[in-house]
Amino acid sequence: MKNKENKRSKASCILLSAIFIGYVAAYTLGTFLIKDRDFSEMENRTLAQKPELTTEKVFSGEFESGFESYMSDQIFVKDAMMSLKTCCDYFSGKTYQNGVYFGKDGFMLQRYTQNTAQVEKNISYINTFADKLGKPVDFILAPNAIDLNADKLPAGAVTDDQDETIALVQSKLSQNVTLFSARDTLADLQKQGVQAYYRTDHHWTSSAARAVCDAWLNTIGYAGTGDEYEYRAVPDFYGTLYSKAPASFVKPDTFGYFTNKSAKYTVKYEKENKFAYDITDTSYLTKKDKYASYLGGNFAQLKITSDSAERGKEKILVLKDSYANSMVQYLADKFDEVYMVDLRYSHFDAVSEMVEKYGIDRVLLVYNVDFINEDTNFIWLE
Repeated sequence: MKNKENKRSKASCILLSAIFIGYVAAYTLGTFLIKDRDFSEMENRTLAQKPELTTEKVFSGEFESGFESYMSDQIFVKDAMMSLKTCCDYFSGKTYQNGVYFGKDGFMLQRYTQNTAQVEKNISYINTFADKLGKPVDFILAPNAIDLNADKLPAGAVTDDQDETIALVQSKLSQNVTLFSARDTLADLQKQGVQAYYRTDHHWTSSAARAVCDAWLNTIGYAGTGDEYEYRAVPDFYGTLYSKAPASFVKPDTFGYFTNKSAKYTVKYEKENKFAYDITDTSYLTKKDKYASYLGGNFAQLKITSDSAERGKEKILVLKDSYANSMVQYLADKFDEVYMVDLRYSHFDAVSEMVEKYGIDRVLLVYNVDFINEDTNFIWLE
């Protein structure tokens, strides 16, 4: 009897060992046999490639480090395994993963922790810039979804209050900067049943961007947008928050954008020395990162004009994060020339000199609260 049990135990061990070895072998073979990917649409980033094997890199440790990154990025069926892990964690009761809460009604909400020191530092750079400029400077500050959709957070969620950050910004801003908090406009929009934020992405929707732009335009004496814009919907949008915590049970958003059929735009990409003739790069509408269809993503410096703009009006410089990308066509239809600068990619051109060079009449900052809270590139305003 004991011999039979020992044989069964030994057979079980052999079977489990064979399964484990087969599993490792399959993954190793799959990783090396499948063609390496250059880019992950799931993670929306460029993937590490196989490092060059040289004696110098081996002894410096560079090859080992590079190979670890390569194996991590190129591992067989990585996207499917990430999704499986997220699902397992979620159904075991974990509603917070990789900085993202799984909330009610399918909303994924990015956790917010106020960094008071960074906010104050960023505002000081903005103040120094505005005080020297001698031009009207407006600041559209947009809260994130976790602020207006706090009621959708799961039980036990821990997050700071973005309203406190908005109040902090207001208290620290120079009198030469006019703050326009987008919160009330976005709250009113949601009360009307209009979705202000995507469920799987950290950006606001095109409807939110248009409503905020209209509200701000009214404060400076410009009429808001009219009925010349046509709304277009594109299904199956999985955004940046989904990339952080992918799971098969998450339902996709519908990506929506407005287009002015009667207008013709010219977009000049200054650093790349290339041109486009539409605000929307439709090639991105068939990809995961559909939000990048606005202008094709983020670039250091752009100049945008529209043949429907009211000529003789002001030239405007927009300092921005990606929230501004879905707003720019409305600005192009109102201002004579629109210049956009993204300080994350534009480090060596003095913004104040650009104001003089291009004859800028007004400066507009468009940033979301999370960006003001974390970004370290406002130093380039000086």
